[in-house]
Amino acid sequence: MTHRPALLRAAKPAALTLLVLLCTGTVGAQPVQKPLSKQAQTELDTLGAELRANARKREQKHQSAREIAQEMERLRSQMIDIARTQGASEKRAAIYRARLETLSLLEADMTRRLGTLRNKQARLLSALQIYSRNPPPTIFVSTRKANDAVIAAILLKEITPELKKRAAVLSEENRNLIRVRRAAALQNEALFISESDVSEQQKQLETLMADRAALEDQLLREADAIEARNLELEARQRTLLGLPSPLRPAQSRTLDLQLPVVGEKAASYGETVDGQTSRGLRLKTSPGAQVRSPGNGRIEYAGPLNGYGQVIILDIGNEYRVVMTGLGRVYVDPNRTVARGEPLGRTPNLTDKPTVFYMELRKGENPINPATGFDLSKL
Repeated sequence: MTHRPALLRAAKPAALTLLVLLCTGTVGAQPVQKPLSKQAQTELDTLGAELRANARKREQKHQSAREIAQEMERLRSQMIDIARTQGASEKRAAIYRARLETLSLLEADMTRRLGTLRNKQARLLSALQIYSRNPPPTIFVSTRKANDAVIAAILLKEITPELKKRAAVLSEENRNLIRVRRAAALQNEALFISESDVSEQQKQLETLMADRAALEDQLLREADAIEARNLELEARQRTLLGLPSPLRPAQSRTLDLQLPVVGEKAASYGETVDGQTSRGLRLKTSPGAQVRSPGNGRIEYAGPLNGYGQVIILDIGNEYRVVMTGLGRVYVDPNRTVARGEPLGRTPNLTDKPTVFYMELRKGENPINPATGFDLSKL
């Protein structure tokens, strides 16, 4: 009997009926066993009812976790779109910065020129003001000086339009400076909005993703707890029915490692898969299945790898490594020490169809038969 809880649950009613029939000797030529007592039969019925209820609860939690995982994928797509938008925003921000720098230089140049114009205008107006308020007395003016005064009056009359023109230019330069400063302020505001809006959206999505991931983990942990309870109930059923324990004799192995996931064998080491010889073990697992550390060791690598998705490489010492792929979530970081049975991640939870988990056992850089370290008799 293999450890396939999902298959056991799916065939539970029929299996229980068959087991009872086998125990009562109504099928074939099986030996007749001692009838169950009323108390044992009642307990067996109660166990069956609890198993069926737990199976429904577990499926509901898996379905809820799957919906959350699908929502997380949508959020991840939004984050990718925001990153794309952020790239465009960064380009706009670069343009805004260039414009702001140009406007700042223009403002500095205009301020300098305005200062020069103001100084010249101030000196000229001061001289004219002094002359108009303190002209020389006529009685003391000689003919030559009188001629000079006439010439000065003529010059003053001629220079007045130029003074007005300079005043108009100065006024226009002031207005231009105000416009430049306003444009610089607008560019600065646009730059701030461009950067802050995208940053805020990304922060909100990251928070939402973290919340959803925590909720998914909680639901899957509750489903795992129900599964563990079901295994206890199934063991009690076997005891009541007088059936032997499904334990297999241990095989002689160089390493004492446990399988990282509960699943059904899809391809063994050395088999041909898609035209290539498999260098490891492929297992079909339920969506969102927990991946546990096969032994004590150090996480050598954890994260995405081109063409392989999420990958975990566990160094278990003596040049042995376990390479695991086909994960949807990774819980651990590189260089972290983990213990046997410690959760490392989960398989993808985006569909209700079985997922494929792949594992290699390596000695140095060379893949070796997983049977060297794992008990594969239960598959």
